Amino acid sequence: MNLENLDGYGFHEMVFDSTNPHIIIHYNTQTNDTPTHWHTPMEILMPIENNYTAYVNNREYELKPYDILFVTPNVYHSYKSPASGIRYFVMIDLSVLKDIFGINQIVSLINPALLMTEETFPEIYPRIRELVLGICDAYRTPDTVYYATSASNKGNPDMVINLSESTIYAKLMEILVMIAHTYNNTRNSNAFARNKQQEYLNRFTMICNYIDTHCTENLSLEDISSLANFSKYHFSRLFKEFTGESFYKYVNRKRIEYASTLLSTQNMTVTDIAIASGYSSTSIFIRMFKQFHACTPKEFREKNQVSR
Repeated sequence: MNLENLDGYGFHEMVFDSTNPHIIIHYNTQTNDTPTHWHTPMEILMPIENNYTAYVNNREYELKPYDILFVTPNVYHSYKSPASGIRYFVMIDLSVLKDIFGINQIVSLINPALLMTEETFPEIYPRIRELVLGICDAYRTPDTVYYATSASNKGNPDMVINLSESTIYAKLMEILVMIAHTYNNTRNSNAFARNKQQEYLNRFTMICNYIDTHCTENLSLEDISSLANFSKYHFSRLFKEFTGESFYKYVNRKRIEYASTLLSTQNMTVTDIAIASGYSSTSIFIRMFKQFHACTPKEFREKNQVSR
């Protein structure tokens, strides 16, 4: 586990490398506690032997064997290890799925973390557990198929395709969709009347996708609530029920995600990135960036910029 301190802030875990660019799974038996840290991939934690304690944004989660904790990207978390035990840590890059309609909204439902147990989610837990264990199996045992690229090579296949990553992402997609159906219905049962629930879910999914696409533009609560055909007060309440955060926090989180990508991949100045991300003031941009990353844009760039 490669952890780098950011001048007194939480540690940034550098998860991936050139050999494992999207998925890493640890079969972990360590007894040392893990300090507060954050990283860009989603993390799935499943103890196999003995309990395990996690802290996400200062909230404590106590996991029994085969309980499952989903931790969304870029949130602070730490772990307290027992004297002995075994657990899986699954790290998956969600940016691979960023263009799939609805993924960002599902992650918003989970944010910052979701603890799934047999008691809390009896209808879907058995299948989710099976899928998480299937992800771990697919990572340990590569699934390769062999093809011949021409008829002349039919008896001597000359192309190898490793399907493990595709298998893992397919299982993750099934997990996320199951969570969306079950968790969102439970979470919104008080906010949405049953006969209006599907209509509202469809409407807010459309709104969230609109915000994701236009987050760097000047978006006001009045304009977006009008687009959703709600009063701004009704919209604000329902939006928070749907996403788990306020309208302006959601917009700012999307802007900071966009800015983080620019800081990691472009040589633009911080001021130019602030403007490109929808902020008219560099100081406001820096203050907002620190709220989400607990470091300045400059510090983030020093730790994350890809060599060009």
